[in-house]
Amino acid sequence: MQKFNYLIAIVFMILVFLLGCQPVQKPEVKGKGPLAVVMERGAATPEYHAPMERWRAVHKKALANGDFSERECALCHNPKRSCNTCHGYIGAKEISIPEAALYWPAYEKEKR
Repeated sequence: MQKFNYLIAIVFMILVFLLGCQPVQKPEVKGKGPLAVVMERGAATPEYHAPMERWRAVHKKALANGDFSERECALCHNPKRSCNTCHGYIGAKEISIPEAALYWPAYEKEKR
């Protein structure tokens, strides 16, 4: 049985080597495809979001400090099309705000 496990492991490593690993698309603002982060037109980017790379790293801390709430985020961001694209990619908790349907009418349809 142990020889069989080694054989499977060796075959698997050979397949990975021969087939290689394909790069995974990252979520991108203004990107294309299923991982595109859609920022609604007409929404101005606040100064505290710049530069975006820094903002991505510190927004969780700003939420934890109470600088703003997830509900306030939903005023400018459709959670389904912006927040949850990245959250799903990294395995973070999805944003679920019932009031988002008031700001983003298509939110309920997208949520399903």
